[in-house]
Amino acid sequence: MGLMKKYNKFSYKFSQLNILEKIISINIILFVIPLIIYTICFLFKIPNPNIYFYLELFPNIDNLLFRPWSLFTYGFIHASIGHLFWNMIMLYFFSTLFLNLFKEDELIFLYSLGIIVGGLFFVFSYSLFPVFTGVKTPLVGSSAGVISVVIYMCTYSPNTYARIFFFNVKLIYLGIALIIFDLVQLPVSNSGGHIAHLGGVLIGFFAAYKMKSGDNIFNYFKKFKLGSSKNVQIKTFVHSNSKGKNQKEIDRILDKINESGYDSLTNDEKKALNEASEN
Repeated sequence: MGLMKKYNKFSYKFSQLNILEKIISINIILFVIPLIIYTICFLFKIPNPNIYFYLELFPNIDNLLFRPWSLFTYGFIHASIGHLFWNMIMLYFFSTLFLNLFKEDELIFLYSLGIIVGGLFFVFSYSLFPVFTGVKTPLVGSSAGVISVVIYMCTYSPNTYARIFFFNVKLIYLGIALIIFDLVQLPVSNSGGHIAHLGGVLIGFFAAYKMKSGDNIFNYFKKFKLGSSKNVQIKTFVHSNSKGKNQKEIDRILDKINESGYDSLTNDEKKALNEASEN
């Protein structure tokens, strides 16, 4: 009975989190649970079960056909605490920017698409390029989903500044640096991970490019919507970037988004909002 009460309490608290907090919590939980199981097995001299085997993504098409869920589940397990930490830090920062402008369900779609397309890049690259012949190392980590959100914001608001240690850097330069790093590291180490990143990069860039053109690609996935999602309250992101603009017009557009969603904007309103976010 006490266990049920604790479960209900946990479920209630989890339901109160926003979508970003839920994604981060799931990643942390799925990292901690295997560690607890492995510790118990060690203490009682029980052979360690390979829990990750059922979740990680292997680099061959045959395996993917028999375990299609791994194309998504690999993105929620991590190889080390450092791997998890840096992915969640980047996800938190850039998703916070994203949620200042767009809906929670759009973040889910973008993050999920990044993971799936990154996984497909990984599998087909290992089947296509001779250099990977015989390599069977599986892929884990949310990096492809994270990078899709990062590149989306770097493309949609390229002139917005981010604080990196003691320097202010425009998002566009940060995005370019991350892409170059992945390309340079391909022949050095973790080739599969960097290939998956490039899949996330493609999705992030394409989605943001289409959004800036007035075409929200997330509309095509509305029928797969996972439950209801409230409109996200627009915070200070645009306000802090709209100095010198017609603030009254920007406020009206933000109010319209809060009431009816981003898709209710006209092309002129989307253009005005985009210009305000870039200055």
